[in-house]
Amino acid sequence: MLSIGICDDDIHMLTYLEKLCQKLLPDCKVAMYHTGSELLRSRADFDIILMDIKMEGVDGLETVRQLRDNTYAGFSRSPSVIFITAYDEYVFEALDLFAFQYLLKPLDENKFERVLLAAVSECSRQTEEALTFHTKSCHFRIIPSRILYIESNLRKVMIHTEKEAVEIYATMAELEQRLDSRFYRCHRGYLVNFEKIEKYDRKSIMLSDGTNLILAKNRYTEFVDAYLHFLKRNYK
Repeated sequence: MLSIGICDDDIHMLTYLEKLCQKLLPDCKVAMYHTGSELLRSRADFDIILMDIKMEGVDGLETVRQLRDNTYAGFSRSPSVIFITAYDEYVFEALDLFAFQYLLKPLDENKFERVLLAAVSECSRQTEEALTFHTKSCHFRIIPSRILYIESNLRKVMIHTEKEAVEIYATMAELEQRLDSRFYRCHRGYLVNFEKIEKYDRKSIMLSDGTNLILAKNRYTEFVDAYLHFLKRNYK
């Protein structure tokens, strides 16, 4: 479950941001803090932190600095930090702390939505688990985001990645079960990764490396619906 921490000394802003996060990401877990010290003392791990800057005691910049420097033991990963502040003069200090984004109050909700979903997408890539496959002679692991497409080859399949092609004993149906919703069966012989699509028409799909795959005529409408839904969900 995605975990989001919100730190702001304004109770109204805290509540407002919490409601926005729950609206955009209903399944996320949200924790709220009034001060940077309170967040640090929590020892809680977060995927994303929404951080105010001007606060009493430890301000937002120092809070993030201590998180980045591992001054406080107990944090096992480095979260994506989105600063949300009324002051524009700290943007370069925020960038020095590898902030994901710097947003100004009053908050533009449309921009916030785009930034938050982009941060979620980035978190997903960072925490993506590799899948284990095996050939006749060895076992190997592949991160799904590196797969361009998968090709059926009789009782075997060929997994095409950005750097190589590996043949394994498996069926397309088995791989459809193991892979997530970014992979689509565009033809009985192909599973395509939506992330790697450059363009398409009614007969074919071109991938980022220039490969052209056949798009089955009877799957065109379903493909377009699935692809547009994927884009809307991941690239707002």
